[in-house]
Amino acid sequence: MKTYGRIDEFKKLDIKVILNDTEVLYEGKVEDAPEEIKERHFNKALLGKVTEIYIYDDKK
Repeated sequence: MKTYGRIDEFKKLDIKVILNDTEVLYEGKVEDAPEEIKERHFNKALLGKVTEIYIYDDKK
C-alpha cells in the first residue's frame, strides 16, 4: 500500500488516527497529538468534519 506524508502535515483539523482498520490510536486536534502519532506516515485519509487518517503496519 502506498505511504504518504506525515500526520503532522495536516493543520488545524480534528483527526481520528486508525491503525489497521480496527484500532483507534488517537482522536483530537493534530496539534495536540503525541509526537509518536504526529511522526507516523499515513496510507489513506478521508476528509470530513473529523478527518479519518489510516495507517497500516508493514506486517500486513
